Amino acid sequence: MKDVLFCLRHLLALAWRLDRRRFVVGAGLLLLGALATPLVAVGAGRLVDHAVDGDPGGAALWALVVAVALTGDLMLGHFAHLSYFELAEQTEERFNRDLLRLVNAGDHLDRADDPAFADRVDLLRQDVMQMRTTVQTGLQLGATAVQVLLTAVILATVSPWLLILAAFAVAPVVLGRRAEAGLQLVREAQAPTTRSIRSLRRLATSPASQKEIRLGGGTDFLLARQRALLDQYDDAMGRADARYALLRASGQVVFGLAYVGAVIGAFWLARDGRASLGQVVLTITLATQLSGQMSAGIEMLGSVHRAAAGLRRFVALEASPVPDAGPAPTADVPASVGDGLRLEGVAFRYPGATDPVLHGVDLHLPAGASVALVGENGAGKSTLLKLVAGLYRPTVGRVLVGGVDLATVPPAQWRARTAALYQDFARVELSLQHSVGIGRLADVDDEPAVRRALHRADVGSLADDLAPDDVLGTGYADGRDLSGGQWQSLGFARTLMRDDPALLILDEPAAALDALAEQRLVDAYQATAAEVAATVGGVTVFVTHRMSTVRLADHVVVLDAGRVVEHGTHDELIAAGGRYAQLWALQSRAYTDS
Repeated sequence: MKDVLFCLRHLLALAWRLDRRRFVVGAGLLLLGALATPLVAVGAGRLVDHAVDGDPGGAALWALVVAVALTGDLMLGHFAHLSYFELAEQTEERFNRDLLRLVNAGDHLDRADDPAFADRVDLLRQDVMQMRTTVQTGLQLGATAVQVLLTAVILATVSPWLLILAAFAVAPVVLGRRAEAGLQLVREAQAPTTRSIRSLRRLATSPASQKEIRLGGGTDFLLARQRALLDQYDDAMGRADARYALLRASGQVVFGLAYVGAVIGAFWLARDGRASLGQVVLTITLATQLSGQMSAGIEMLGSVHRAAAGLRRFVALEASPVPDAGPAPTADVPASVGDGLRLEGVAFRYPGATDPVLHGVDLHLPAGASVALVGENGAGKSTLLKLVAGLYRPTVGRVLVGGVDLATVPPAQWRARTAALYQDFARVELSLQHSVGIGRLADVDDEPAVRRALHRADVGSLADDLAPDDVLGTGYADGRDLSGGQWQSLGFARTLMRDDPALLILDEPAAALDALAEQRLVDAYQATAAEVAATVGGVTVFVTHRMSTVRLADHVVVLDAGRVVEHGTHDELIAAGGRYAQLWALQSRAYTDS
């Protein structure tokens, strides 16, 4: 019962804080309904006694009491539902907000890359809905407890021995608790499987992936993978459900035998003249009600047990320290980047990985310079960009800005000086104003600022075709659906909302653009890089596989297998005849007759 009390105390206290009026109304109506149920049995017993005694007036009075009690029993629960349903919705919303806050807690992205943390969050998303229904269940369980207590008191007035019936109700409660605990253990063990199933479903039904799946004929393959995972899940949960049902049924059988004994005992008392016929009717009615109350109570206890497991997971996440919390900041981001950014002996390994992605990187990114990162896929380019942006901390080494170690400054300060567009950019499905304006929260509602960013990004006719309040995407509204290139252009405009960054990052900025849009972006990029360099001495770092764009950079850094193998100007690296020269020659060959 400790888990049940923990869960109810936590959830009902939260519901009380969220909306006391709805809590009082819902609980009050449920309590009145709980009192009406045993009153039906009392009234039926007194009605029979008055009828047997030949008292039509008394019988009529108790018939009226039974009618009123039955009406209350049927109606009060419905009106209570109107209040506690809305209260449960508020509770769910509160948990969802808290979950978002906890998932996004911390200054770095380490937990986001941890599969174990992803499984934990996946379970919590399911738990939130369970906790919503438990607010309703908790109030109903309280009303049921009042019913059971009142029923036991009334039974004791007939014969104290009938209290044994209530005692036997403990058996299904205890066995139900054991059943629920076993089911939760299996559910937690199957979390990776359920996450994989949902991932395959998203892949098979997403408009973004259906084109390739259908053209490649991969539908049956994905269905087979999903079927295999479902079979694995069903097999594990089937055995768990069987054990669950067996334990629950055993508890119900114990109580059922006690119920039969109570009914037989009531007739025995009536035969001996120690109970009236009305009391027999009362006992049978109450015993029948008690059976239903205990059955409903056991179901509700099982629901609360499930919610308790989820709530403990939630509380544990709240209590767990953020894993990437470093020492308290001791410095501020310098007003000027000084001589630029420096990486000293930087290595990085993702959580759970055995091998580093970057190895011993020593690099100087000069102030006011544009720097191109070049290398094959998996060379570590995107990881290096996230390190200099402060999204990760180096596993080994330091990242310095103007001579100040980023590990010693508040991450939010540095991010306020950083603007970035990544290759996996966000498709922010809000209004045009907010989708772009969110790039600088201080100006999110400033229409001229958004228009300036759109102009600097040179998004073409898109800015003229859309009004500021036009919704982008169709995820939640009948908005304007955009192409991948249009989304990327708006992502670039969002990046340019910050017009004075000390660091500007562009990770494959033209990946989804056609040739004309790419040229517009390159022109905008050059203008922006020059503006950043001239106004604040900022550093622009970009990644691209198009060597013609790389040539525009002041410096080129070549990465291979997580190591810097070359760096210098375009002309210097061509003259060196190393890896960069090979990549340049490889792409140049595609544009020559030979």
